[in-house]
Amino acid sequence: MAILGPNGSGKSTLLKLLTRECYPLLRPETRLRILDQENWNIFELRSQIGIVSNDLMAQCSRDVTGRELVLSGFFGSIGIWPNQHVTPEMEEAADRAMLQIGVAELRNRWMDELSSGEARRFLIARALIHNPSTLVLDEPTTSLDLAAQREMRDHLRALSRSGVSLLLVTHHLEEIIPEIERVVMLRKGTVFADGPKSELLTADRLSALFGVEVELAEKGGVYRAL
Repeated sequence: MAILGPNGSGKSTLLKLLTRECYPLLRPETRLRILDQENWNIFELRSQIGIVSNDLMAQCSRDVTGRELVLSGFFGSIGIWPNQHVTPEMEEAADRAMLQIGVAELRNRWMDELSSGEARRFLIARALIHNPSTLVLDEPTTSLDLAAQREMRDHLRALSRSGVSLLLVTHHLEEIIPEIERVVMLRKGTVFADGPKSELLTADRLSALFGVEVELAEKGGVYRAL
């Protein structure tokens, strides 16, 4: 599923509601269910949902290698701290995740030595460490060049075909890979439209959502605004 909307529409805030970084104001009509459950132990929830966000990307520093970043997914940290014990089983899981995403050969590089595309692939490997039921991606191709954008979309398509559920938060139509089936449009903090991708990704709908005239092109299940 894709969450689509202009800047300031509430996409990233919705993501933070899902990960319990933000909580809704309590009102009589307030309801919040995540994976069909109202109450969660936060650590159990985060083992069910893998997160790849710009906030996490900004926390990666010189002091963290790719391998350490992936392993830190077991502890909810960025990098490994002295009090955290890494087991052989964790090492094996990290190796599998890095191989799956194609970054195993870069495992000992510092994060700030990597390209933006390589760093984001390590974040995806970190997010996959628990075999989550859903992978949440907040604008995954931000700051990537055209080649890296295509490479990222190819990795997301492969993950989807392998059985990983994707929740994509974006304002770029090009990020909505063909495997995405449902689109939820947000505008000014509310649901503007919700339905099958083929019904919502039209020039009229997108023009109303973004407040500008939009022309649309589609090729091989990939949409592009003109």
